[in-house]
Amino acid sequence: MLGQETNGAGGLFKGLRTIPVIFDIIRDVEELCPDAWLINFTNPACMVTEAVRRHTNFRRFIGVCNIPVGMQMFVRDALQLTERDHLSIDLFGLNHLVFIGDVLVNGESRFDELLEGVADGSLTRASSVKNIFDLPFDPGFIRGLRLLPCSYLRYYFKEKEMLGIEMGEFYKGGARAQVVQQVEKKLFELYQNPALCEKPKELELRGGAYYSDAACEVISAIHNDKQSEHYVIVPHQGHVTNIPADWTVEMSCLIGRDGAIPHPRLTRFDDKVNGLVHLIKSFEIAATRAAISGNFDDLLLAMNLNPLIHSDNDARIVALA
Repeated sequence: MLGQETNGAGGLFKGLRTIPVIFDIIRDVEELCPDAWLINFTNPACMVTEAVRRHTNFRRFIGVCNIPVGMQMFVRDALQLTERDHLSIDLFGLNHLVFIGDVLVNGESRFDELLEGVADGSLTRASSVKNIFDLPFDPGFIRGLRLLPCSYLRYYFKEKEMLGIEMGEFYKGGARAQVVQQVEKKLFELYQNPALCEKPKELELRGGAYYSDAACEVISAIHNDKQSEHYVIVPHQGHVTNIPADWTVEMSCLIGRDGAIPHPRLTRFDDKVNGLVHLIKSFEIAATRAAISGNFDDLLLAMNLNPLIHSDNDARIVALA
């Protein structure tokens, strides 16, 4: 079965482990500092944020991810923008399932230029994160889609190829979970040294670059009421008209002292990918229910709703294991 810490069975199991811990943290926040904001980048970030919205009364919670930051950096590099250029991106979807629908530079769209450059290869593609191989999407697919997908969408649009690569890594003893375990063991050994004053090289192998930047910029935007654009995971509260009003989503938002407000331009998700968004959100909602209830049948339901799991028999075997 294909998956990792946010996708497929791996993402589900990580959510089952993570959500109860996040709820413990929320209880501490409610007791000690109830007016504080909680900025979360623990994965699976969208599932965690969905669980907080559905199963707690805590509302000062914002999920962040480094994938939109990397996509933003790619856009700036690809279009050769300067610091003086104002960039605004229409980004939407779910965590690790986001698309760019438009790119405005100084108020004018340059999306067609960017899209064609990615499709024909004349613009350097955004490099994948550490745990995803950089397989190019078919040029005709990108032109037909008229959206720029994040690297994690290879799990859904190139499932066969990704599974083949991951199986090869597994047989070589380099499956992602094994690599992470080795890296984190070394990192925790290094962090035991109180004199450590520089970022360990091993941290680059873990992935998650720019998480600190994303989190600190969100904190600064709230504290200083900047009303600046960020790409975060929040309940959209009916702002997006063609998805259920009670969903949490990842999208472009304006952030100030009152938190994250969905960008006024983004009132619809593109119908071409809305089916996939609905499918994964149904999986996330079922997964949060399983994390709260601890019920095995709830777990099986969540697994079978995920498109990377193709058999209810396989789902039961994996769940029991």
